Amino acid sequence: MITLFIHNAHILSFHDGFDNESCDSIAINGNTIEAIGTYNELKSLLQPGTEVIDAGGKTLMPGFNDSHIHIWKAGNLKTFMLDVRGVQSKQALLQLLTNYHRQNPHLQWITARGFNEVTWEEKSLPTKLDLDKISNSKPIYLIRTCAHIAVCNSAALQIAGIDRHSPSPDGGTIQKYADGEPTGILNETALGLVANKIPAYRVEDLKIMIRACREEMYRYGITAATDPAADPLLIQAYKEMDAANELGFRLNILPIILPDGSSAPYPIPENYSSDFMQLNTVKFFADGGLSGKTAALKRTYKNSNDKGVLRLDKKQFLYLSRQCMAKGLGVATHAIGDAAIEMVLEIYEELNQQFPLSIKRIEHLGLPEKKHLQIMQLNNIACSMQTIFLDELGKNFIEYLDEDYLKQCYPVRSVLDYGILTALSSDAPVVKNFNPLNGITSALTRKTKEGVPIAEKEAITVNEAFKAYTVSAAKIGGNARFGSLQKGQLADFILLNENPLNTAVAKINDINVVSVYIDGKQVWQQAV
Repeated sequence: MITLFIHNAHILSFHDGFDNESCDSIAINGNTIEAIGTYNELKSLLQPGTEVIDAGGKTLMPGFNDSHIHIWKAGNLKTFMLDVRGVQSKQALLQLLTNYHRQNPHLQWITARGFNEVTWEEKSLPTKLDLDKISNSKPIYLIRTCAHIAVCNSAALQIAGIDRHSPSPDGGTIQKYADGEPTGILNETALGLVANKIPAYRVEDLKIMIRACREEMYRYGITAATDPAADPLLIQAYKEMDAANELGFRLNILPIILPDGSSAPYPIPENYSSDFMQLNTVKFFADGGLSGKTAALKRTYKNSNDKGVLRLDKKQFLYLSRQCMAKGLGVATHAIGDAAIEMVLEIYEELNQQFPLSIKRIEHLGLPEKKHLQIMQLNNIACSMQTIFLDELGKNFIEYLDEDYLKQCYPVRSVLDYGILTALSSDAPVVKNFNPLNGITSALTRKTKEGVPIAEKEAITVNEAFKAYTVSAAKIGGNARFGSLQKGQLADFILLNENPLNTAVAKINDINVVSVYIDGKQVWQQAV
C-alpha cells in the first residue's frame, strides 16, 4: 500500500542516470520508495488511506549524509562541556573559563573545547600558568578546536602524574619549558594521559549528547552519519538506543582500536547491522591536524622546524588491521599530512593483496601527492574529505603551509578526477557550523571565512558536491540502502525551500531545510 504520496515537488537525486528535471512526485510504501516520476505517471497508485502532500514546488532530495562527524562530541558541547569555539582572544577565553568555573562549583573538572589561537592577535597557546590563575586546585582540561592539542592546569597534570621527569608517550608530546617543567600543553596521544583521569561519562550521559546533536543534524537535513573513533562505552550507548528504536537517523560506527594514553588496543568488535545502525569498519589515527601543526608532513611547517606527529607504529598497524579484516571488518585511517598518507597507503597496498574487497578508507586526505592518488585508484581506496575546513580553518592553513602545500590542500577536484570514491563531511565539532550546505559552498568557492582563496583549481561542481554528501557518503560506508532516490531505497529524504542546482553559489548557504523524513515519516519540520 502507498502510505505517503508527495507531488508538486522538484525532485533531485545524484545517482547516475537520474534526470533532475523530469520528476515531480514520489510514492512511499511504508519505509521504502515505491516509485518516482510525474504526477500523471504515479497518480494511479493513490489509494484510500494514502497521505497526500502537495510540496508547493519545494525541492525534494535524499537526506544529507555526514560521513565523518563526532556526534557525541558535538552534542557534548551543547550539554556537559563549555563551548569556546569562536572566542576572539586569549583574554576572552580565560574570562569565559573563569565565569564557567564560578557558575559551576559542583563540577569536579572544568572541561572546555574549541579555541583556535591563530585567529587571535597574540597567536599563542595558553599554558598551565594561564589556567592556574583560574584555579590551581580544581583540574582544568582545555581542548583546542582540532582535538589534537590540549592545555591543562597544574592540578590536572598532578592528577595524571605528569611532571618534569615524565617522558612523552609514543605518538605524542608533553611540552616542557627550558627547565624541564611541563607547560601544560599536550598533543596527540599525550592527551590520553589526562583525559583518562577525567571521571567517565555514563551511558545515559552519552545518550543525552547524541540526542542534542541529532536535533541540529535534523535542522541541517542530515539523515545519516558516521561517528568515527567510538569507544566501547559509546558503542554500548548507540546499541541501546538502536534496540529501543530511538536513534532517529542512519548511523555508521567506526570503533577506535588504539585509545590515546594506552599501549593496549581495544578488543576487535563484531560486525553489527540493523535497520538504523551498522558497524563494519574500524578506525586508526596516523597523525594529527593541519590547523595545529600536528599533521605529519614530509617538509616542515612554514617558519617552523615542526613536521607534525606520526602516531602509528607500522608493524602494529599492519598486524591489527589484518586481524580486523580477517574478521570481516574494513579499516578507516585518519591521515592528513603527506607523510602520514604515504605510510597508510603502504599498509593498505599490502592489505589489498589479501583483502581486496574489504573497505579501505582514508579520513581527511588533506595533502595527498599525485602518486598517492594513483595508489588509491589502483587499490580501490575511498576517502572522506572536509572542504568545510577551508571556511573555518583556512586561515590556519595559510599561516602554517608553504605555497606548494597550499596548492594541494584538500584537492577534491584531483581526487575525483582519479575516479576515487569520495565523500564530503564536517568532522564536527572541529568546525562549529557543520551544515552540509556550508561544506558544499566551500567545495565550490574554496575560500576562507575571510574570503581568501585556497587552491581554487581544486573546486568541484555543485552536482559533484551534492553527490559527495549523499550517494558517495553512503557508498564509502558500504551501505546501498539509502543515499539516493530510487525504487526500493529507504525513504529518507528532505524538502528544501529552493532548488540548489538553480541557486547562485553565494546563496546556497541561505537555502533552508523545510522538513526531514526518515523511514517515510516526518521527524522534523522548520518552525513557522
